[in-house]
Amino acid sequence: MANKTSPWVWAGLGCAVLLAGAVAFVAFIVFVVAGAMRAGEPYKLALQRAQSDPRVIAALGTPIEPGWFVSGSINTQNQSGAVDINIPISGPKQSASIHVVGTKEGGRWSYSRMIVTPKTGPVIDLLDSNASSVASLGSGRRVVEDRLRS
Repeated sequence: MANKTSPWVWAGLGCAVLLAGAVAFVAFIVFVVAGAMRAGEPYKLALQRAQSDPRVIAALGTPIEPGWFVSGSINTQNQSGAVDINIPISGPKQSASIHVVGTKEGGRWSYSRMIVTPKTGPVIDLLDSNASSVASLGSGRRVVEDRLRS
């Protein structure tokens, strides 16, 4: 008599395949969204400023590397948009996060907040750095005139 495989084994195997597919799909979406955030100008500018700011370097050490899980949102449509993201960063001394809030009007980003919050120590405002040209606008908004270096 031949061995028959129980229907419950096939049902369990089917459920495992469906679960693995769902996990793979969610992971794919997370990596696509995170990749899109990393490609955006607000992410690149905030990371560049943090990596070159002497106060951040003193607090975290060098090299300063970005973490994997960027949270928040970047929404753009044509020449306008909004950003509110948190970027994890770390150095040899400790880790921190960069919080970026801003809007895009006429194709130009302006930032109301770009701060580094280390695990220990004071918050560092990247918009007040003397290393860049920052023009003050009304209602606490600032236009950052830096251009990203490729």
